[in-house]
Amino acid sequence: MVDIHISGVHFQVSERLKTHIHDKLGTLGRFHNGLKTLHVTIHEAEKFGYRVDVDMHLPHGKHVVAHDNEETVYSAIDMVTDKCASQLRKIHEREIDSHRSTAITR
Repeated sequence: MVDIHISGVHFQVSERLKTHIHDKLGTLGRFHNGLKTLHVTIHEAEKFGYRVDVDMHLPHGKHVVAHDNEETVYSAIDMVTDKCASQLRKIHEREIDSHRSTAITR
């Protein structure tokens, strides 16, 4: 289970929005077993729309960040979820490949 911390900067986060975030980002743990904590920050973008930042904490001190700007906060959450999943897949594949290559050389 992924622990999700949600905050808004000059933005009030509603219960409906929190539920949407938990539904979308709560499933990211399937892409990397070590993912335990997410920090989600929502604020209005400089020019228009909303900006969503997600800070993912992985084992061994790794921090992975993804952000996205969209016209609506819900579309920004959906897009940043896809970015997070892509990054976690890449990290997981690199870790598996490094374990495989060390096992072969032994």
